[in-house]
Amino acid sequence: MIDAWVSLPWAGPGAYFGADAAATARRLESLGAAGVVQGDHLFIPGPPADDPVSRMAADCLTVLTTVAAHSRRLGIATLVANVGFHHPLPLLRKFANLALVHGGDRVYAGLGAGWSRREFEALGMTMPPHAERLERLEETARLARALFDRGWTSQEGGHVTAVDLPLAPAPRDPPRLLLGGGSPALLEIAGRYADHVDLAPPPRHRSANQLQRPLLTTIDDLVETARTARAAGRPLTTSVLLTAVVFCDARSVRAEEEAICARLGLPCRPLDDCPYVLVGEPARIAEQVRERQERIGLEWMIVPDSAIERFSSDVLTLLG
Repeated sequence: MIDAWVSLPWAGPGAYFGADAAATARRLESLGAAGVVQGDHLFIPGPPADDPVSRMAADCLTVLTTVAAHSRRLGIATLVANVGFHHPLPLLRKFANLALVHGGDRVYAGLGAGWSRREFEALGMTMPPHAERLERLEETARLARALFDRGWTSQEGGHVTAVDLPLAPAPRDPPRLLLGGGSPALLEIAGRYADHVDLAPPPRHRSANQLQRPLLTTIDDLVETARTARAAGRPLTTSVLLTAVVFCDARSVRAEEEAICARLGLPCRPLDDCPYVLVGEPARIAEQVRERQERIGLEWMIVPDSAIERFSSDVLTLLG
């Protein structure tokens, strides 16, 4: 059985606070969702808008904390928090405190190197080269692993330094460490330090439009990606963040796939072998989920909030 996690909206009416968070937690629990994830952005990625306020993103940890407070079992995960802006200890302490309150098995400290140049520039910073950002992420992951496992650490790095640094209060059951990405270097870092890796498209599928890259990725690509992450031998669970889930009859599958490609400016092609897209009748989608679970070794499938009700009622029931 694969776990269905839900990707929450970043902004607008779907950004869950207060009563909305309580209702959301009850709804997702009733649907059998295992947890919720949310991205970490200062504003919604994309081209500049005439009204930048409409693109402001909700703070992911505030939203996830609020949802967790209204739930008895839903997991929460950032996908992923950018560690490129500050020393990571304040961020790691927040995850540790959430683990203290809700239990470490429910809290995933999702960390990433940052990729949006405009977000760095909005803070008056220059985005470092990819290799430098990965070095910082590795030092952060090493710090997190030591703090979560031992409660204190010292380390001297080119980007992250700690001198007799405690994690206070240290939870009995620490948060799970989650990394997200697709480059071999990132996957090797995950294999050494992480508990979970969210599998992003590999870097060979380059595109000026980040949203195109998942559609250029195949199941075989992620089989290789998952193998690289697990090569270090540390037990890792894995997930994919779905970009599209479309329920339709068999006659409409190709038209829906063509529409998905067209929206992203890609030549129309079948998406049967794309691990980030599910299209068709529930039985077809359930078979696609089984195939990806078996071939890639997925434990989670992260479903858009807009699709979770049908995915739960029509697909999870077929998967047993």
